[in-house]
Amino acid sequence: MDNIGIKIKSNDKIAKCISIIRRYTNISIGEIKAKIINNEYVMVCGYTDEDGIKSIVEAYKEVTSLGVDAVIYEHDRVTTIDFLINLIDMYGDIERDMQEMDDLMYDED
Repeated sequence: MDNIGIKIKSNDKIAKCISIIRRYTNISIGEIKAKIINNEYVMVCGYTDEDGIKSIVEAYKEVTSLGVDAVIYEHDRVTTIDFLINLIDMYGDIERDMQEMDDLMYDED
């Protein structure tokens, strides 16, 4: 499956990281803590899930602002926050283009 995910590499400031991640997911505190300790994805979404990607971007920004080492993955490969921001922008552009096409098609009547 094509996924976007985030892992927390630092084991310090776990409580603050858990608090942030809980704002964006409904995963339990214990599960988030275990995922951090076991180097598993604390958040993951589909490659085409625009809202999920936005949540990952926001959580990443909050966690890294604490000085915590977090890593974003795309298809199980390390990627950058800029890549995700560009992906979100692209989805917005596609949505606008589709809306323009719909408006043109239905305005011709």
